Amino acid sequence: SRPKGDSDLMNYIRSALLIALKLTDCLIRSKSIAKDDSHSIDIIPLEAIKTANVIITMAKGDSANEGQTITGFALDQKCNTTTVDCQKYDLEPKHPGQKILSVDFSTPACAYPSLGSASSCLMALGGIMYELFSKGDRFELGSMTLNTRSVNELRLSFDEQSDDGSIPSGQRSKKSTPCPGDDRFAHLIMRLGNIGIPHPVINLVENLLNSSLGEFSGDDVYRSLDDVRVDLQLMIDDPSRYLGISEYGSGQRLIIDDKVYGREEETARLRDAYNRFCDGVCNGALILGEGGVGKSTFAMNSKKFTIAANGYFVSGKFDRNATRPFMVIGDVFNSMCDLFAADIQSIEQERKMAEALTKSLGRDAFLIANIVPNLSNLMPLYTSCESSSFDAASRTRYLLLTLLDTLSKLSKSITILLDDLQWIDPASLTFCRALFQSTKSNKNVFLVLCSRESEVQTQDKSEVHDWLQSLSGSTLETIHLTNLNPEDVNNLVSDSLRTWPRLTRSLSAILHGKSLGNPFFLRQTMEMLCRGGYLHYSLGERKWKWDLDEISDLRLDDNVVSLLTREMTKLPDELLVGLKAASCIGYCIPQTVVDILSKHLEMDLFGVLTSLVQRSYLAGVGSALYRFTHDRIYQAAYELMSEKQRREDHMKFGLAICSYVLDNCENNYDMMFVGVNQINRGGPEVLADSCRRVMISQLNLNAGKRALLLTDFSSALSFFGHGIMFLNPDHWDVKYHLTLNLFTAAAESACALSDAALVQSFTDVVLAHSRNLDDRLPAVYFTVKSLKESRNLRLCIDCASEVLKQLGEDVSVVFNTPSKESIESLNNLLLRKMTDDSVIALGHCTQRRAEFVMRLYHELNFAFFVYDPTCLLGICFRMVSLTIEIGSTEISATAFANYGIELIARGYSIGSRLGTLALKLAENSKYISYVIAAVKQYNSWVVEPLHAIAESHLLGFYAGKKIGDEFSSSLNYCLQIITCFLCGKDLTQLNDTFNDYIMQLLESRKKWFLPQSSIFYWLVVELIEGPNFSPHDHNPNIPSELAIVAFAATAKHHELDLLIDGSKLMRSFLFRRDMSKCAD
Repeated sequence: SRPKGDSDLMNYIRSALLIALKLTDCLIRSKSIAKDDSHSIDIIPLEAIKTANVIITMAKGDSANEGQTITGFALDQKCNTTTVDCQKYDLEPKHPGQKILSVDFSTPACAYPSLGSASSCLMALGGIMYELFSKGDRFELGSMTLNTRSVNELRLSFDEQSDDGSIPSGQRSKKSTPCPGDDRFAHLIMRLGNIGIPHPVINLVENLLNSSLGEFSGDDVYRSLDDVRVDLQLMIDDPSRYLGISEYGSGQRLIIDDKVYGREEETARLRDAYNRFCDGVCNGALILGEGGVGKSTFAMNSKKFTIAANGYFVSGKFDRNATRPFMVIGDVFNSMCDLFAADIQSIEQERKMAEALTKSLGRDAFLIANIVPNLSNLMPLYTSCESSSFDAASRTRYLLLTLLDTLSKLSKSITILLDDLQWIDPASLTFCRALFQSTKSNKNVFLVLCSRESEVQTQDKSEVHDWLQSLSGSTLETIHLTNLNPEDVNNLVSDSLRTWPRLTRSLSAILHGKSLGNPFFLRQTMEMLCRGGYLHYSLGERKWKWDLDEISDLRLDDNVVSLLTREMTKLPDELLVGLKAASCIGYCIPQTVVDILSKHLEMDLFGVLTSLVQRSYLAGVGSALYRFTHDRIYQAAYELMSEKQRREDHMKFGLAICSYVLDNCENNYDMMFVGVNQINRGGPEVLADSCRRVMISQLNLNAGKRALLLTDFSSALSFFGHGIMFLNPDHWDVKYHLTLNLFTAAAESACALSDAALVQSFTDVVLAHSRNLDDRLPAVYFTVKSLKESRNLRLCIDCASEVLKQLGEDVSVVFNTPSKESIESLNNLLLRKMTDDSVIALGHCTQRRAEFVMRLYHELNFAFFVYDPTCLLGICFRMVSLTIEIGSTEISATAFANYGIELIARGYSIGSRLGTLALKLAENSKYISYVIAAVKQYNSWVVEPLHAIAESHLLGFYAGKKIGDEFSSSLNYCLQIITCFLCGKDLTQLNDTFNDYIMQLLESRKKWFLPQSSIFYWLVVELIEGPNFSPHDHNPNIPSELAIVAFAATAKHHELDLLIDGSKLMRSFLFRRDMSKCAD
């Protein structure tokens, strides 16, 4: 019986395609044999290529060896002719229901067989395929009669149910549409359409039959059996793609799949990188390439691998005009928290997660709540936590990485994709550096980084470029994506036009030349050709058509942005206005902003953006966000406007958004950032209203302070800088406090960014216009601190000394060593009249100037430690005396620690007690890590064993990390390794530890203790390898001894000089070298 229903029909077509493929293989093999041996019995003559000579061997039941032979597609004919082994023709194992073992031709004996021309052979094959797919209609060229045969009774598949690979019924042709060609075959083609054969199969049969027309045939007809085989194999291998070619509804829209082409090798490398990550030997992947090569789409393969491994996947995409500080990093961590919260299945699981996070983050979790508000879904956040920190940015990074480490160890592994790193902001870049470092120890995080190569090679992106360059050869797999080759372009064009690859090859060659194989440029070019009518869909012929000569002669823009801009100008006016407005807002457009601008522009902006989504310029992200589908589209839309129009629109939109925020939601900081950024991009030149300019300056001050809370100092400095720019000419007279706050906050932000010159410039303005000493003190402090951190120690000392004099301090006395009587007097006071508890119980200092004096002396303590250590005792003496006089401050703990060190060096036993007292004072203070380093290194060694001191330094390392004191944290870690060396720890382990620490210093570009650690590293290596081995030759990144000696001499680093001489002395004892060259 004839197959009934969609499922049976699809099984029939699938089996018939396999038979057609094997018949074609037989003919190809025959042609090949004929070239070598024209008299071979295996040659199939033209007259034998007919249905009656086809032999099919089908399996009986489940047997793979026993077969039933069918001749001419009929079940009632028996034939014992030898058949072809099915294994030779690779019977697809993915079709388990298929029972066809082999297909061949029964050839009559003939002394001189006629092979016929290529076109006659193709037409004969077309006749067989017509009978095969029409289910028995006889094909006779002479009389063109139709006669239903016994093939109606043939079942080509014994399965009652369709397999997963069957063709969806909705994708086959429902009616016949005759195509141009030989009119003799029109009714045959109609017959195939009427019985529901998919159009691609009909097209194949028609083109085979039309091959008889020779030079009068169209471009679609087959010219060789090899082309036929390729098309048949494509339909078998990918039925959804090549059997689904049918009508497009209206047939007018070009659909280009968001699919990765030509990346098989790169995909295999990314998959291998993920597999190695699962084995613990790879940390992620770095994906590089030019704009438009498909980095983002390719990187999403990591999501497939992660989901297949039952892991979590989160991603973020940087924007050249980010609307809020730390936006991308915050979004990534918020998404991560949402994924973990969604996976909580029980109250017990929720309790365990909250306990783990509370244990690792504690009350400090509240400090990152501004960046990761969704953390509240996983643990309670205590608003009463102490927010004092040494370096807020460092502390935030530490807490975020601790959160990531805790979550990744709770259950599944996590993949983090960070895209478009060429637009990364400085604060996020610093975090990403730390994130990459953390993945070396956290084996549960797979990091995928994507960046455009050419964009980061510019001067303003050199820092990003240098970092990405340093990642090459690291534990990240580096993958470079290039443009597509002609074959890959043809695959994309063929898929998009739903046309056989052999037919699109000429068109693809032209498109490859015009787009250079850039996937994004290629897609935009095709869409432009479609809109211009150069590519059009013929409803009558059910296929895409084009004129090669017209397309070849068409002049296109040299770059995709120019092409897009020209096409955008053809949009209706309303859509063009909406597109420009969207580009002004940025890469992403929040729904709230759309509502505000709809009222401002008096248009249905939501409807406009929806239309732009349909035209693929924008994409909807949920219900609350629109985004441009590619940053090149965003760039092209932005370039539709002149510089003057952009500035005016930015200002208008910014004022509208800020007015909405002030009237409706003052605490909506995200919207405030969007509005203020818009105003700043407009610039003060666009706004003449003095009242509004003052308002904008205040908004920038508020936004900058919020950015400081988010520890994005670059954004904060930008806000403060713009606030200053919007001030009116008489701002110091009319708006004194607003102006002072802006300049002081700008100096603070510049200090946090270690820009001493910029700090000095803001401070100079404050010094010139401030009304009293108290108003200028904060800016001066930031200047002193920045000079110290930039190692400009002489200027640092001079600047601090000048201010201290104005505050009533006699620095000429302080900077000299106190008399013995003065020291003993203070020591007696501390020994006999004050216990540790009474010192700890001292009231907190309430005198602002006195507290400021303590802060300046603390900065000077470090400067003199390097510049002139002989002044340290006087400074420490004064700081301890001040603490007893005015009360305790946070810095008092450092005063007692440093004073104790100086006393120990001079033989006063009270120094040991003061060190212990300093540790008690420093508890819960932001100086705890510094005090541990100072006391344990220079004080406790007198009374404590070295291994206990090493453990204390390790605690100091973690304390510094937690509080954000990276300097003291790194110092403690360096001292811990050195102390372990002095304890006699295993040299091999110390070699690895020193090397890792030094490389971390180099990668982070914070070389605070690089000389000290390198000196001890030399000792370790020489003890292992021998005195003639050079660590610098082994690892050129590590400074040589000569380089460190030169640095110590240039920097006048006295302690480093002592360490160098001590190292020489130690090696002289160990290796019996001449000690005459060592210092006294």
